[in-house]
This record gives sequence, structure tokens and C-alpha cells, in this order.
Amino acid sequence: MNRLAARAGSEKGGGLDLTAGTEGGESRAVKPEEEFRYLFGPVPSRRLGLSLGVDLNPAKVCTENCVFCQVGRTTELTVERKEWVPTAAVLAEFDRWAAAGNATDYVTLSGSGEPTMHTGFGEVLRHVKAAGKFKTALLSNGSLLWLPEVRREAVAADVVKVTLSAWDETSFARIHRPAAAVTFERLLAGERALREAFPGQLWVEVMLLPGYNDAPEQVQAIAGRVKSLRADAVHLNTTTRPAQAGVAVPRVPEAWMRTVSAWFSPVAEIPVFSGKAVSPVEMSDAGLIELLARHPIALEALAASGGAEVAAVERRLAPLVAAGKLVVEVHDGVRMVRGGFA
Repeated sequence: MNRLAARAGSEKGGGLDLTAGTEGGESRAVKPEEEFRYLFGPVPSRRLGLSLGVDLNPAKVCTENCVFCQVGRTTELTVERKEWVPTAAVLAEFDRWAAAGNATDYVTLSGSGEPTMHTGFGEVLRHVKAAGKFKTALLSNGSLLWLPEVRREAVAADVVKVTLSAWDETSFARIHRPAAAVTFERLLAGERALREAFPGQLWVEVMLLPGYNDAPEQVQAIAGRVKSLRADAVHLNTTTRPAQAGVAVPRVPEAWMRTVSAWFSPVAEIPVFSGKAVSPVEMSDAGLIELLARHPIALEALAASGGAEVAAVERRLAPLVAAGKLVVEVHDGVRMVRGGFA
């Protein structure tokens, strides 16, 4: 079963044909596949090429309740670290996926919440690397890196991507709405300490949001904090997918992002989607719902990622949209597809 409950309905104007490719309201037959509960994808990533996601959190448990979150409101805001999902079950799913001869550029810990909340995240990273043919990435908001035990596990990854989109306690609280124990001072100190201990690639993501942190003096202040991390790469992003955290957050114009990218050290990149995934036309209903619940994506990008025609993907998704299991929304003129949320 999909761990994120589906919500019926789609936004008018999405342009998705809700009748094509259906017979009596039922989805047509597709290539059968085994359902995974903790793995999703591989999906095309703006940073990692083709990425197999590993979700170690129930939805929606996190240390923060960011205004720009694509997954939804945080329903359990906490810094508690425990085995939120069974580590053995996660490893068994990965072994089954790998044994089938599947390929990906990275196996990435990400998904429904902050992965370092899971006490077994380091074990998962080491298990994947022991397979001998997969690179690993940890996508973290950085909120728990002030804990030495978290940093000791994080260094097992090939790539660690952290977030730094604020410049002081006030801006951090407004954008990220963290649990009480999470402060900007701790976040920055933890990310700096990880850099000292981590020999791999440290990437920093800066999410620019209109009215929150996109004014020139604000971006310059963020760039100063980012410089102190001595990152291998800086990625500049804005809301490419509709935020689901109850706050309307528009996009920062790309022209402004390109202007301010030179203020960062190293010069910030504006990543684009890359990597080729399995065609969505060939995926099962359950596989599509799981994927799009955790990884909303533009309809055209979804089609391109699997080498499919947009019209064919529209026909494939139509019965799931009609049944309320997927939602199509228009975001800055782009049709976005996501799973529903409770």
C-alpha cells in the first residue's frame, strides 16, 4: 500500500486527459512489478542523474516544517532519533532490487522526512556501498549534524547534500519552522563540523524564495555563510514543484538566480534534470503512486525521463487522476504531477 494517502481531484487547467486510455474507468494492464515500500524510482534528479530513493521516514516525520516542502506539512515535528522504519526490511528491499540487475547513478537517502533521524541510516549507506557497484548520496537538511554520532554515520556517503537557505535565527525560523531543539547556530556549526571530517563531496543547496530570502543583501548574507562550509558545489534552487506545506510560495525568476549565482563560492550551479528512468508507461499503478507521492515532477520531465511521448504518459496517468490517486496542478504554467496527501 502507498504510505501516503491519496487525495481525490485535480486542479482545473492541468491539461491532462482524464478519459483517454481507460475502459470502464479501469487502468489498462501494465508490466507487472514487485512493489517496494521503502525504495522509489529510480527518478531523474537535478543533481544526481538517475537516483534510486530510499525513504527511512514515515510520512510526514521531520525535524523541520519548511514552507517550500514538496511532500507536505510535517505532522510529527521532532528531533527524536530511532529506527523509524525497520532497517532489515529496507536492506532486504535493496538486495531484491539489486539482484534483479537494476541500474542507477546513485542510491540516495531522501523521501518523506530527514533521513538522519533514522538511527540506521549509516548502516544502510554501508550496506549499499558493500554491494560494490552503487554510489551513495545523503540528502539532509543539516539539522542534526551538530550531533557527533550523526556526523560519524554521514561520512559513509559518497555525497552529502545539505541545505543552507537562511543567514540568521530569524530567517531560519521563518523559512524552515524547525523543532524547538533545532537552531540556526547548531545547523551551521554541524555543517561546518561535517566538512572538517568528511573526505567526500559536500554539496550545499540554497533554496531561494520570493519575499523570504531573495533580496540582494539577504542572498549576499547567505553566500557568506555558505563560503564558510568550503563546499565542493553549491546548487541554487527555487520552487520547481508546488509547495505542499500550507504556504503559497512562488518561484524566483531564473534570470535573478543566474545573476546571484556568481556571489557564491564556488559559483552556484542551477541544476537541470538528467538521467533516464524506466518509462512511466511501463510502470505499475502502485509504482507510479509511490514515486510521485515522494517525488512530484513536471509531466513533460516525467515523460522525457523514460523516453516516452507526453501523450502516452497522459493516457497512462489519466485513470489514476480520475480515481483521485494522482493530482495534476499547474505551477507557473507547468503541469506538475504528484501523489495525493492526507
